[in-house]
Amino acid sequence: MISIEEDIQLLIQIVKKDIDILDKRKFLDGAPQNIKVLEKKIQQMDDELAESQKAIDKLDEERRHLEREIGAQTDKIKQKRIESDNINSNEAYKALNKEIEYLEKLVYKEEERVLQILEQAEIKKKEIAVIQEKINSEKGVFLDEKKDIEERMVREEEQLQIIEDEKVRILPHLSGRINGLYSRLLKAKGDSGVANLIGDICQGCYSRMPPQKAHEVRRNNQIMTCEVCGRILVYYQID
Repeated sequence: MISIEEDIQLLIQIVKKDIDILDKRKFLDGAPQNIKVLEKKIQQMDDELAESQKAIDKLDEERRHLEREIGAQTDKIKQKRIESDNINSNEAYKALNKEIEYLEKLVYKEEERVLQILEQAEIKKKEIAVIQEKINSEKGVFLDEKKDIEERMVREEEQLQIIEDEKVRILPHLSGRINGLYSRLLKAKGDSGVANLIGDICQGCYSRMPPQKAHEVRRNNQIMTCEVCGRILVYYQID
């Protein structure tokens, strides 16, 4: 027959397993969201870089289009000036000059726009340099953090399985009554049916025990429960 002291020592082993199980499940439950946060940060940097590069590409495309237009219009101006040498009519000459004037103004505006584009592109290139520097300094850190979490997830899953198996092997050694009480409390509480007493505080609900009861719990020679949360109280020193 199992003594109460033996039951309590088994319960101490069980609550330690429960705490480890809870910690590992908490990490594993939160890990996917933590990875998503890191992936979002990485994606934001990549998107910011791509957006700035897209803006530069758009400016370059507009500049090349304008330069083609300027070239075509300059050729027209040259052609018109050649034509003007062969014009005898004063009226036709004036009309041709107005056309040349219009084309020259158009070329001037387009050349001004090209200069603006070059300035804007230079600003964007400086922005890209800043973003690239940020990526170089931060993206690697985020990727390493993500890798660390993923690798830890694998380790925690393996360790969780080991701890749960160890707990399963301990439970049958409890006396029938205590095993049943623990199982009911575990089902009701979700984390553990046992709680350690640190000082005079129940670590299951963080309620304070009366000094005399706390003293009796620390003796580990009788089954006592927390008056607030109902968990079985045990005492062991934290490593």
